[in-house]
Amino acid sequence: MSFCSDVKNELALLKTSRCCMPSLAYGFLLFSKSFTYKKISMQTVNPVMAEFFAKTMHKVFGADVTLTEGGELKKTYNATVLSEADRLKILAILSNDDGENFINPDYLLKDCCFSAFIRGAFLACGSISNPEVEYRLDFSIKTEELAVAFSGLLEECSIKNNLSKRGNGYVVYIKKNEIIGDLLTLMGASNRSLELLDTAILKSLKNKINRASNCDSANISKTVEASINQRKAIEYFENLGILESLPTELVSAAKLRLQNPNASLKELCALSREPITVSGLNHRLRRIIDLYNEKKK
Repeated sequence: MSFCSDVKNELALLKTSRCCMPSLAYGFLLFSKSFTYKKISMQTVNPVMAEFFAKTMHKVFGADVTLTEGGELKKTYNATVLSEADRLKILAILSNDDGENFINPDYLLKDCCFSAFIRGAFLACGSISNPEVEYRLDFSIKTEELAVAFSGLLEECSIKNNLSKRGNGYVVYIKKNEIIGDLLTLMGASNRSLELLDTAILKSLKNKINRASNCDSANISKTVEASINQRKAIEYFENLGILESLPTELVSAAKLRLQNPNASLKELCALSREPITVSGLNHRLRRIIDLYNEKKK
C-alpha cells in the first residue's frame, strides 16, 4: 500500500463530530469527479475511499451510492449517486445550485468544520508523494475558478501553496515538507505528520553525513535512531496529557529534546538552562524510554 493510501485511510478512520459531517461531505463532493444535478460521483484507485464516500453520503444525506469497478490497465472504483431525487436533495441541502466553481463559506465557519472540509477535499482529489522520494502534496481540481478559490483558502490559514495548469484541469500543490506537515496536522493525520518529520530529520542528518567526510556515519545513525526513539516516547506521554506528571528532571530533558530534535546530546547540554553532563542527560532520556516501554507492555 502506498504512503498516499495510508494517509487517506488514516483520515477516513477519524471520528467526525455531527457538526462537522456536512463540511466533510461538502469538501468530498465539491472536489469529486462530478457534482451537478445531472451527476454526482467520485472516482478513485482506493476502494476504501469509494466505500467511505458511499457511507458519508448515506450518513449525511440519506443518499444511496452505487459502487462499480472499472479500468483496464489500472483498477478504478466509481461511487455514483444514481437517483435524481437524491442528487437534487444533496444540492438543495448544500445550497450548491449546481455551482461547482465556488466554495460556500457557510461550511467553514468553525475551525473544526474548516479542517473537515479540507479533509474531504483531500480525500476526493488529493495525493501525496512518499516523503522518502520527494516532498509533494497535490490537489487536482477541475476548474481554474475553484482552484484559485481553494488556493486562497489555504493561504488564509498560512498554508503556502502554488497553482498551475495540468492537462484539462488545475493543481494546487505544496513542495515544502514543513508546510505539508502542517496541512496533514490540520486535516487530522497527526501520525503521518510525525512520520514526515522523522523522514525529514533522517534526510537532514544523512545530508550532514555526506557533507562531513570526517564524520563517523555509524555514530550519526545511532544519534538519529536515539533521537527518534526519545521523541516517540516523549510524544506518547504528551499525547496522554501526563508528561508534566513525570519527575521534574525528566520533564526538562523531554522539553529540551522536543525543542531541538536534530541536536546531539552534547549540543543539548550546551542549550540546557541547568548545568548537566552528556552522561546525565542521556540517563534522563533513557529513563523516559524505559517508562514508555513499561507503559506499552
